[in-house]
Amino acid sequence: MSAPVAASWDRIEKWLGSNASDIPLPAPAAVPALAAAEVAVGYAFPRDLVESLLRHDGAPRSLVPSRWTLLPLDTAVDTWRRNTEELAARQAAEVDDMSDEDWSEVEEGEEDAFWGWSPAWLPIAVDGSGCHLVVELREGSRHGAVGVLDPESNPRFEGSGTWPSTAALLEGTANALHGDVPVWKPTIESWGIDWTR
Repeated sequence: MSAPVAASWDRIEKWLGSNASDIPLPAPAAVPALAAAEVAVGYAFPRDLVESLLRHDGAPRSLVPSRWTLLPLDTAVDTWRRNTEELAARQAAEVDDMSDEDWSEVEEGEEDAFWGWSPAWLPIAVDGSGCHLVVELREGSRHGAVGVLDPESNPRFEGSGTWPSTAALLEGTANALHGDVPVWKPTIESWGIDWTR
């Protein structure tokens, strides 16, 4: 069980206040904007993600180890929309021209890995090199999990750099900032936080 979102944000804010007071945290997302985002995406957001967005709508550059910048809600929805439109275009092209790869033979449950994107994922962070952290919005055993979307490899929700929830991601960030995770050491730079091993 992860620490409550509010407790993790308290620790993150305390660390930033003591070590990087010139790095501002964004204001909360507006409740109507959250409701509109859920309608646009077609899924209710996990409670811990909503709690985080109602605390801060995004976060400073590279706040999350080792390189992740939390996206503001409008950017997350814009990225979701762009990726979903690109997926629809790719799927339509495959229907018209099966010479590339025959997606009709993809096994059930493997569609996301085959296409590299699902409309049931909400991007919540970016690393600056085309990779995203995404939250699984579908109900089921992975609901709320934070996975890695890398254009160079299959999406994954297990292993290094993934979290079972937004709350776990924030708790891990707070722990790393406070030195409770000896693998990562934060250094303040003019552009944000640099994480070193």
